[in-house]
Amino acid sequence: ELHGAHLASASDTLYVSQILEGVRRYTAKRGVPINLATPPLMYGSHPYHHMGMPGTIPIRENIAREFLIDVMLGLWNDGFRKQVYINNHGHLWMLESAIQHFQKRYQLPGIFRVLDWHRGVREFFRVSGKGGQLDTNFVHADESETSLGLLLHPDMVDMRYAVNTEGVSYLPEGHFDKSVDPFSRPSRWSEGEGHFAIELAATPEGVVGKAKAGSAEKAKRPVAAILRYLTLLNDQILEAFPAGTVPPVEEVTLRTEEEMEPYLREPLSEGWKTVYALPRIGQGSDL
Repeated sequence: ELHGAHLASASDTLYVSQILEGVRRYTAKRGVPINLATPPLMYGSHPYHHMGMPGTIPIRENIAREFLIDVMLGLWNDGFRKQVYINNHGHLWMLESAIQHFQKRYQLPGIFRVLDWHRGVREFFRVSGKGGQLDTNFVHADESETSLGLLLHPDMVDMRYAVNTEGVSYLPEGHFDKSVDPFSRPSRWSEGEGHFAIELAATPEGVVGKAKAGSAEKAKRPVAAILRYLTLLNDQILEAFPAGTVPPVEEVTLRTEEEMEPYLREPLSEGWKTVYALPRIGQGSDL
């Protein structure tokens, strides 16, 4: 997705990859490293207003969703029954939909969740008038994302090409929130189209905001906060369900504990059965 001439088109992926590598290294030092399901989902779905932008490669929502569902099933079959998907991209609804479709289709015990990481630590993206360090609210390839790039992968940022822009909206500001929902307005940014000009018409630079105001210093607190939160989340999941255990089968699925017993064994251990042999009871198909 185009993030202006000063940032890489892979910025969303780069931010998340760097953050998760930080969590992996920290947990590895404690002797219980998380597992990263690499490589990440390199191409995804997009909101309508990004359509037509160079450097932006939209994948149809059903294709991206089905791809992720297949990855989830394969990981579950490999023994990874606690799956947390961290997002920085404008297709959160697709990831939420993938989890719902996955469970309706396969009815498997486990922990499955997605987190829009920057919304998860929104307090640390506040503007200076609200107790934060930023001059402007988080939108796209702007002050916030430029700051993240300068902190997490500075060798891939060229501030000579940074620009300041402003989108074109046809309705008063109070209806729709910004990227990290800082105002608790009636609608999230993704819950409508047509009330503002598409990016190709209004901000063809690929920047929506004040990219020139970015600095690595401004990204330190939000990145530190998400690292701390993800570590906490990991610890609390494992506290509730240690390695090799899952939530009670008959409380989180419509299957029986007896039916699932061989599928929940360690892969390739004696008596183990692959999830691909498990009879379907859920809704939907693979098409």
